[in-house]
Amino acid sequence: MLEKAFQGFLDNLKVRNPRQLILINPQLIPEEFFDLSVARRGGYYAYPPMGLVYIAAVAKQINPQIDVKILDLNYELLRHSKSENFSYRYWQNLLVEAIEKCDAPHVGISYMFGTTKPSFTEVSRFVRKNFPHVPVLTGGVQASYDYKELLESNLCDIVFRKEGEMPFKVFLESCISGQAVDVPRGTCFNLDGTYYELGEPQDEAPIDWDIRSVYSLINIEEYHKFGSLGAFSKYNGEEKSFATVLGNRGCRARCTFCTVRDFNGFGIRQRTVESVIDEIKYLVRERGINQIDWLDDDLLWNPQRAVDLFKGLATEIPELEWLCSNGLIAVAISEEIMEWMVKSGMKAFKIGIESGNDEMLHAIKKPTTKPKLREKKKLFKKYPEVLVSANFILGFPKETFGQMMDTYNFARELDFDWSSFYICQPLKGTEMFSAFQELGDDRCEEERYDKTLNPGRSAARGEFGYSFQSSEDTLRKGKDVFNLPLDTIPNNEQLKEIWFTFNLVANFLNNPNFAPGGNPAKIVKWLLAIHSGYPYDASMSAALVRGYKLLNNQEKATYYREKFKSLVDDSPYWQRRVKEFPELLLMAEASAANQILQNV
Repeated sequence: MLEKAFQGFLDNLKVRNPRQLILINPQLIPEEFFDLSVARRGGYYAYPPMGLVYIAAVAKQINPQIDVKILDLNYELLRHSKSENFSYRYWQNLLVEAIEKCDAPHVGISYMFGTTKPSFTEVSRFVRKNFPHVPVLTGGVQASYDYKELLESNLCDIVFRKEGEMPFKVFLESCISGQAVDVPRGTCFNLDGTYYELGEPQDEAPIDWDIRSVYSLINIEEYHKFGSLGAFSKYNGEEKSFATVLGNRGCRARCTFCTVRDFNGFGIRQRTVESVIDEIKYLVRERGINQIDWLDDDLLWNPQRAVDLFKGLATEIPELEWLCSNGLIAVAISEEIMEWMVKSGMKAFKIGIESGNDEMLHAIKKPTTKPKLREKKKLFKKYPEVLVSANFILGFPKETFGQMMDTYNFARELDFDWSSFYICQPLKGTEMFSAFQELGDDRCEEERYDKTLNPGRSAARGEFGYSFQSSEDTLRKGKDVFNLPLDTIPNNEQLKEIWFTFNLVANFLNNPNFAPGGNPAKIVKWLLAIHSGYPYDASMSAALVRGYKLLNNQEKATYYREKFKSLVDDSPYWQRRVKEFPELLLMAEASAANQILQNV
């Protein structure tokens, strides 16, 4: 039955045997949120589209003669932002040019996250309208859960759910042969008005694809010039070229807020140490890459393998520098692993803590305990040259403000270089999604760009949360947040204010590197790394004044003091924030402090 349906689908394709395969990574930022000044500062993400690289490797393995092109619209748009004649719609010209050169193409469009839905939809509709004969394929994390909507909206012909390499292999082999060689498990498609789901994706899909030959499809050594891998790559040096590497797939944890277990399956599949080292060696020695960031969700699953990997990197690629912004499981970091991570070039890493409340840690199935994390703090402090950032999440279903305060207090106790607070979002494919649905959370109803973990990232100029003219604004703001009743379950708008206050107080006003015995050079370097993504954030300028004063750099301190004043003068938002937190004026040593407060 399913094989017959798949054969019918193949027969209906207007291009049955593709001679060209165009793989598209849509732009991350929708036009309405795109800030040209941020793009020109390199403040947006420029992650290489590694999922498409793997699909390209499969295509070339099945048919070495197929002409594969990876069109990374996000990279191209950021590169184009440097032009004096910038136009956001530039991506459309690139698409037309690429497809018009083909005589028998298939087009694949990546749909990774809910925040990219506007861009994915716009790109897909553009292809559908202008090239109606071209089959459109899609896959990615969000596509795996929105597949029915995508098909019903005619945004694609077929969806490859979850890991796509093996079903795509079967699909392409069938296209070439003209008949179904097998059923591509995990795919979904529409045939004559009926939607077919061809089972679940294959378990234990192989991951040791050698992708070195298809790196030629992307300008990997150029990505750092137009964006970053978040703040970490900038922290380690924005002039340093970067790449991302995947050493294994899956995660030991069963965290209820995460899609990894559902998307990648249970268990962890590891590449051989040799294949990982060979890929990194190629990137460093042949493509000029200076630093890598790991994409792994559980890099340290096998302790001995981890040590072997880091020893191999230290021996064979001693010039390598690496980061882990995706996060390490803290309790997996032993003394030996930490030593070899540093020896192999680690410069900065994140750990996922999520909550400082014991009940909540149990509820979200986080594989850690507070006593174990306190022990790891002692270990990490032995390596002051390494930046350590910890992730904390606020707003789990039915989480009280008292439980959030436990998280805030634990973050302050651990005293790492940075505490990254995020707002929990209902993500399809997670165990927690149904809990949000039962609460009637309207964020479950649609995917959009501003459905982000960091409310400042998607707000215009980073300004959110104020109804300036509203007399009915009952939200607690500023330090008044700390007066919320502990048994309160904050709504989504109040959560944003809690996020702002926790972030400002823990990371700016009371950052441990500003204290005696701290490392002001490290925090200044970090603040400069994140400032390009938030150029209108006055608190960052104030913190940089303090940092440069501690470093006895009066020239830089004066520069950021004037920038702080300018940002506050031009923004009613920051005038209100300064009134809530006059400590910002002290940090910035703003001589016109009283005047600023009077003007609010």
